[in-house]
Amino acid sequence: MKSKRESVRYVAFLRAINVGGRLVKMDALVKIFSSFGFENVKTFIQSGNVIFDSEETDPDLLTTQIEKGLAKKLGYEVDVMVRTVHQLEAIVKRNPFKKLDESAKISVAFMSSKPETKLKLPIFSAKKDVEIIEIKDRDAFCVHHLVNGESGYPNLLIEKSLGIKSTVRFWSSVKKLVEAAASGE
Repeated sequence: MKSKRESVRYVAFLRAINVGGRLVKMDALVKIFSSFGFENVKTFIQSGNVIFDSEETDPDLLTTQIEKGLAKKLGYEVDVMVRTVHQLEAIVKRNPFKKLDESAKISVAFMSSKPETKLKLPIFSAKKDVEIIEIKDRDAFCVHHLVNGESGYPNLLIEKSLGIKSTVRFWSSVKKLVEAAASGE
């Protein structure tokens, strides 16, 4: 008799969902992810965050499976970055932003791969409206600076500097997402 492996709780961060005309209802995402065989599927806010359980222990295999499945179901490609809830809990516990003023606009860029080259940090965008203060594994920690009344977005800086796809979530959302995912509700 084949024994069932213990499930791992994951969060899939979908890039460019519900922006630029790529509208996907969250209940549709739940159904799609459930059709992939994942369990306890739920979404968190409207920006493409899907919490799920899987017996698969390789996040890269899950990423490939999800990207292929979404392309088939939605009719277009969606970049996906998968992290375990334990990885996200460790990020929140470590909090690379703790030395910043609480009013700072801060975010985490979840990258599709680990940078191959070590960069001298901090890195600033050309307009100085985005600063990457730290990179750990496949996650970049960013500060958004107000320049001429607007702040920048880290994706362009990461793709230009590192050649890596990413999707960004504000720090406050990451903390709330971890709480929602860890609660198992």
